Amino acid sequence: MKKIIISVSFVLAVFMFCSFCSAGEYKFGYIDIQKAVTESLAGKEAMQKFEGEVKKMEEEILQDKDEVEKLGEIIKKQSMLLTDDVRREKEKDYLRKQRDFERKVKDSKTELQIKEAEFTNDILEDLIPIVQKYGKENNYSIIFQNEVRVLLYVSDALDLTEKIMSIYDAQFQKEKK
Repeated sequence: MKKIIISVSFVLAVFMFCSFCSAGEYKFGYIDIQKAVTESLAGKEAMQKFEGEVKKMEEEILQDKDEVEKLGEIIKKQSMLLTDDVRREKEKDYLRKQRDFERKVKDSKTELQIKEAEFTNDILEDLIPIVQKYGKENNYSIIFQNEVRVLLYVSDALDLTEKIMSIYDAQFQKEKK
């Protein structure tokens, strides 16, 4: 769906460009949004927070994994000594804990994906108005997002990523104080 929207936007932009060709000179640029998000000061700070949360979840998961593995070893060692009812009950408990562990791993992955998307969206909400303001102030007709499948060739001279990142970093530092 996202690819279709991007493709349609690009085609519309090309048509707009063609219709404006006779009206005067136009200025184009593009921004590598992924780079701006990951390499800006805000992006680096968000990534540090995210990595902290990842480590915390990994520690919890490893602890749960150890508990499940220990329970499995205990059941193996004691299985000959236990009555059938007690052994079945312990195996049932082990399987329940194993399912809970697998569910927790899956839920943790989903939660991390959501948090990463939230960090990215927060940065994009700040970044887009900066791009729009920069485009107006510097008389750009169109500023594209550098999407590999949409822009097949673009000159590096049109790359505004570093300029936008420096403006964003300055704004981020000012707001942080």
